[in-house]
Amino acid sequence: MSSRYFKSNGKRTLKGLLSSEHLKKIKVDFPEVRVVKNTWNSFQIILELQPTAISEKYQLMVIYEQNRWVKAFVVNKELRIAANRSKLPHIYNSKEQQLCLYSPSKKEWDGFSYIVDTIIPWASEWLYYYELWLPEGKWYGGGHNEYPNEDNTEILKNE
Repeated sequence: MSSRYFKSNGKRTLKGLLSSEHLKKIKVDFPEVRVVKNTWNSFQIILELQPTAISEKYQLMVIYEQNRWVKAFVVNKELRIAANRSKLPHIYNSKEQQLCLYSPSKKEWDGFSYIVDTIIPWASEWLYYYELWLPEGKWYGGGHNEYPNEDNTEILKNE
């Protein structure tokens, strides 16, 4: 569409799904989702995850900034640290409990991937491996080497 008031730029391309599309699909699978903030290109939601039938229930806050990033945080409880560890594994920010679910530099997630099909299941999987990690402090979830000197010490400090 071109007019004297609006010039079309044929080079413009959509860099991801609209935030409304993400939300619509999330609400199908999680009808109880609580929308904290919703703008035309971003949102914040809180939903409940329980990785297994015997797992604790976790409230997950998902923050989406269209065409830029998506972040996930556990918000209803303080995640405990395994007895032989000094920090949580696979966390971007321990204080905020921001889960490390994908590597942006490796482009493991992009704006065309539905959050309900990627980020939310990845967060549930992270929580499952977190619960397995608690008793012994051994991370079974894969990813980067969180504890490089794991074979050399029982209790690790200043990681």
